[in-house]
Amino acid sequence: MKGAWLRVYAALSENTRLTQRDLKAHLFAKRKRLVGAARIIAPDGSERWIIFKPAFWGPVELPYAWLVSGCEKHAREGETWYFFVRRRELDRLYPVTAASEQPTTPAAQPAHEDAQPTPQRRKPGQKIKKGWKLTAAVELDGFIKEKGRRPSGPELSERVDKKLEYYPDESDVRELMRFLLDNE
Repeated sequence: MKGAWLRVYAALSENTRLTQRDLKAHLFAKRKRLVGAARIIAPDGSERWIIFKPAFWGPVELPYAWLVSGCEKHAREGETWYFFVRRRELDRLYPVTAASEQPTTPAAQPAHEDAQPTPQRRKPGQKIKKGWKLTAAVELDGFIKEKGRRPSGPELSERVDKKLEYYPDESDVRELMRFLLDNE
């Protein structure tokens, strides 16, 4: 948990409030989320592991990297809880930067003065346009009226691209179409 906290904290320009908010939101989310777990050691020395469902994190607070509060009602007397975040999802959402992998001591630094510095952030992808879903909904309605059928994901993405100069992910477009059309 501490490692996850510190990685999110570094990714968010060392902003404590955003780290608290985002880390909890990713643990509480049902999709595209972090998976939280605990290793629990009983007073008799026995131990057990729990992988938490997202609902567990609702009342829990994460004020700092080493503190998880609000889950005391689940603990038995004398138990010690150690919290973890599964690395697979953490690496996907908050990849380790090249800067954090480099040695920090001067003796461990490369001796080459002309070496190019490693970039600290990867080049960002296409920026998401706010309001693309509204444009997609309007284009969906127009497409159905024009052609008398539902468009495919790529067809609707192309129409949004013509309006906004932004090509939304086709899976996101299909999900939006399911939401809009399957609730009729």
